[in-house]
Amino acid sequence: MKYENRVTIFIDVLGFKQIIKSTLNPDGSDNENNIKLLNDLILLIREIMDMDDEEGHISESMQITQFSDSLVISFKEDEESEVFYTLSNIQNLIINLVGRKIICRGGIAYGKLVHNDKMVFGPALVEAYETESKAAMYPRIILDRSIIEIGRKYHAFEHGQSEEQRAILKLLSKDTDDMYYIDYFTKAQQELDNPEFDMPEYIDELKVIIKEGIKFGKKSPDLKVKYGWMKNKFNAMLRNFKKPEFIELLSNTGLKDYYSNINYIE
Repeated sequence: MKYENRVTIFIDVLGFKQIIKSTLNPDGSDNENNIKLLNDLILLIREIMDMDDEEGHISESMQITQFSDSLVISFKEDEESEVFYTLSNIQNLIINLVGRKIICRGGIAYGKLVHNDKMVFGPALVEAYETESKAAMYPRIILDRSIIEIGRKYHAFEHGQSEEQRAILKLLSKDTDDMYYIDYFTKAQQELDNPEFDMPEYIDELKVIIKEGIKFGKKSPDLKVKYGWMKNKFNAMLRNFKKPEFIELLSNTGLKDYYSNINYIE
């Protein structure tokens, strides 16, 4: 057994502990409905991270470990185009969790790691965990430029480094602290099966999560910061969708009124 150079993702599913608590009734008996919901959630996470893409991409080195409210995903640095595929799958995971009113936070790091079906340990896991717990701060999954460079270096066979980098950057945005994060606001549109007709439903789900979070955040500075960040990203997304050139493209889709009239979060 020896260390491998692996890209490592640590994800904290926010509110997961509360979901676990809900699997017990007040009298201590099992809440079978909520146990099923928890089981379905875990299966969803596994299914999305294990799924193949339309071209039959299968990761040869990916490992996934889930414990309590945390998820660790890793793969060898030199696996062809795996940075892109994994970031895309994580974006898809975030979108699906939003549909269940669940948000997450995480960090992505690179370094030495042992990760198999029995154990996971190493400096890369420590760095990914500390990135999530100390730097991510908001409900976002962050990474620095070095991860993009790894993706660029180990690009898909059928195209070059620049094209690979462009594909990766289509999934990301750069935040005010210069950290890249997987964008599940404006750039979620490209991930949805039918962006024109599924995006409004997704926007409505995000809006409910944020408004409820802001409501509870009035008594919690921690929540106020988290949902304040989400509010700002949400409103920035709406500003893009309300641009005249975008609204004009929707003239024949029946969605022009939706995007014209949807309100910002105050």
